[in-house]
This record gives sequence, structure tokens and C-alpha cells, in this order.
Amino acid sequence: MYDASVSLQGFARALAITGHALLNDGEIRKKGNRLEGGRLLITPPRRGSFEELITFIITNKEAIGASIAAAAFYDLLKWTWSTTLDLIYEPQTPHVRKLKDRIEPFIGEMDEALESPLEQAHRPIRQNDEVVISINRPRAGELIQLNNDTLASVSLYTEPDIIHLLGNVTRYNILSGFGRLYDDALGRTISFKVMDDVSTVQKQLLTWSLHYAQAQQGGKVYFDVQRVVSAKGTIKRYLVHAISQAQS
Repeated sequence: MYDASVSLQGFARALAITGHALLNDGEIRKKGNRLEGGRLLITPPRRGSFEELITFIITNKEAIGASIAAAAFYDLLKWTWSTTLDLIYEPQTPHVRKLKDRIEPFIGEMDEALESPLEQAHRPIRQNDEVVISINRPRAGELIQLNNDTLASVSLYTEPDIIHLLGNVTRYNILSGFGRLYDDALGRTISFKVMDDVSTVQKQLLTWSLHYAQAQQGGKVYFDVQRVVSAKGTIKRYLVHAISQAQS
């Protein structure tokens, strides 16, 4: 009973974060206790059923067109939750694709915001790894299934050691401190979060790197980072503690 209540609270937070982003131009509210422009309601479960019916009501009619609201909401939910759970899904609706195509790394910050509530939503699975939880859209079928494998994706650990790496910034949000960087050693991009101990001068190197990387002139800098990894061994993001310019 307690595990079920913890799981439901996790889903409430995750749905509030997702709904708020949909109705507020991609704004990410990380606590997930309240969403502006909408309400989440729960219907009593049917007799003999473990199903919980959640209704999302849009109260701000100017936030999104009625004709696209449902498709955009389910598309945003499936894309953002899939990313957090290491599942493959690409947005299908124009409204959500606009969020994906932003220079600011919406999905990296959203990923961090959803990790805690979705880990909480897995509570019954943590107690019994044979349990599965299915998130369904009425009359359309299953969107996402939570299981022991997806639990490993949101069971996170920050490595204590700081590593030194070379790369360049590919996306960066000055206000939130979230971005993406290309790690030369790994040969791929990884999300990052700038920590409080990074100076203003060092942060300016991030903007410099982004500008010159886009101009195809390299923009290489050194990063001192900690790695946040999942129980599967996947690198979820780098926590950046220092930045210095690479010598040409």
C-alpha cells in the first residue's frame, strides 16, 4: 500500500512537470508540485482493477490549441519520459519537435527534472522486480512500460572522481546552466550541468566554445567534470566544475 502511494506521487510529479512544460513554452518546473494552466485529477479505480485513470484538464485555453493539445501532450510525455528511461522515441508532432530543435538543450534539463519522480514511480518494481507498470493512452494503447530495466535507467550515482576531458559545446542555456558538449574521447555528445563553483570568466568560455563550434572552427576547451551514471553504466550527464581553454 505504501509502495503504491509513493509510486502514484512520483507519477503526479512527473505528469505535472510534463504538463507544465507543454502549457508554458517549454518552461521546466523541477519540483512538480504544481502546474500552471492545467489540473491533474485522479478517478477512483474500477472494482477488481489495478488501473488508475488520470485526467489532464487544460484550464488556460490560450496556452495551446484544443485541436492539437491531446496529441502534443502524449507526444511530449512519450519523448521526454523515453529519453529519461533510455528508450528510443522521436517526437512526431510539430509542437514537440520545436522543443527538440531549440538551441537551448530542453531535453537535458527535462531529463534531470524527471529522473527523481520517475525513480519514485518505480517503487513497487524496486520491491519486486517482476512487477511492470504500463502507461496507456485511452483507446490508443500503451505509451511506455516501466520495468526492472527502466528502473536501472533512473537509479543514478555521481562518481566522486573528477576527470579531465577535451571537447566543445554544442548547445548551452546561459540561464539554466544546462548544455551539451562533444566529448572528443568518447566521440559523441553528452549533456552537462554547470556547477556553482564555476566562475563567470570560465562560463564565458562555454559561449565562446559554442560560437566557434558552430562556425566550424573547433571551439575546443578543457572540462573538469564528475560523471553521473545510471545502474546500467550509462553516462547521464557531466557535472562541470572547471573550464579552461585548450592551447592551439
